[in-house]
Amino acid sequence: MTNHWASYGMDWWMWVLMILGILGFWVLVAAVVRSVIQAEPSAPESTPASGPDPLRLLDERLARGEIDTQEYQHTRNVLTGFR
Repeated sequence: MTNHWASYGMDWWMWVLMILGILGFWVLVAAVVRSVIQAEPSAPESTPASGPDPLRLLDERLARGEIDTQEYQHTRNVLTGFR
């Protein structure tokens, strides 16, 4: 009596094990790809280009009393582009 599952000298459970191994491999590949895609660093939303914010520093200088309001207004207008 010939078993059609026994081709290539393998029983039916060997075929099932092989199919599960292939599926497991592809699930592992998909999980790695997904984790790599999610691990990419996203650009920060509000990071200063270089150094501290000039207007914030100007506000701090006024608060510490290093400059008067006239100099504050003039410098703020220069920084923001108002004349």
